[in-house]
Amino acid sequence: MQPQRLVVPLFQRRYVWKQQSQWEPLWNDFARVADRLLQEPAIKHQPHFLGAVVLQQVQNPVGLMQTRTIIDGQQRLTTLQLLLDALRRIKSQEDQRHDSQALRP
Repeated sequence: MQPQRLVVPLFQRRYVWKQQSQWEPLWNDFARVADRLLQEPAIKHQPHFLGAVVLQQVQNPVGLMQTRTIIDGQQRLTTLQLLLDALRRIKSQEDQRHDSQALRP
């Protein structure tokens, strides 16, 4: 897949997901899939459907990065981005603790 830029148009609503009605079901789904993958890492797993995302391609001059406008799925994509960023930060903190422990005599 070629690199592409996803653009949230101004007509999209603000981020409104709430913990109980949207975050928790997505997190539970994410955790269930992660548990399954970690319990049986050697077998081939089927792809997991996280919901539809509708994109509209924007005409770009040849040679520029493809741009697509997010028509539907912006809230879910934003939430997944926040989740991935939080996981990256946690992993980075763990790596720093591990590195500092390795440096101790």
